[in-house]
Amino acid sequence: MVTEQQISEARAAVEQAESALDVAEVHHEGAGSEQAVTELRAARAAAYAARDRYRFLQGQFAREQAAGRAREAAEAGFPEKERKAVTQRLEAARDEAVSALVEAERAAARLLAATAAYGAVVRETAAGLKARGLSAGEGGEDGGTTGGVVHLGGETWRPADAPSLLAAVARSAVAARDPRHPVARWRQVAGLADRAAQDELLAKAAER
Repeated sequence: MVTEQQISEARAAVEQAESALDVAEVHHEGAGSEQAVTELRAARAAAYAARDRYRFLQGQFAREQAAGRAREAAEAGFPEKERKAVTQRLEAARDEAVSALVEAERAAARLLAATAAYGAVVRETAAGLKARGLSAGEGGEDGGTTGGVVHLGGETWRPADAPSLLAAVARSAVAARDPRHPVARWRQVAGLADRAAQDELLAKAAER
């Protein structure tokens, strides 16, 4: 912020620069040399600069003082009772958001753990079926695949990458509210197989 002392110093600088300009003009009239002309130009430039700075500081000081008065008037129109009511509403909304955030973090942790456990069961089952000689074939036979997928009873179980599934859920939830949000446009980083696993789990979730 501009202070009154800065204004006073700028005013003094203008007076000093103008005095120097007066001296240079007198010297130029008497001497008329190239050096006198150079000194005169320098004195004029210094005087112009001092005046510009003084005017700028004056304008800035006036604007800041006006803003300060406007702020005081606004604060006077915002009484303590209303201030407390607004604060309480903000705190209540924040507490609700924090509670939802805690629930979401716990749900995300459960999703990651459960999806990882599900994937382990699917891979273990696929390996066990293959060990029994039941390899899933192109004809739709029951069994397990080398990639850890299980085909059994007309259904397919695929292990899903837990973090990718969590990201897909976040992307879907955001897109439902704001399709133009950057999160809603996250690029799918999973491969085709993992994407198929995601789609299967998401489809099952949609049925509930």
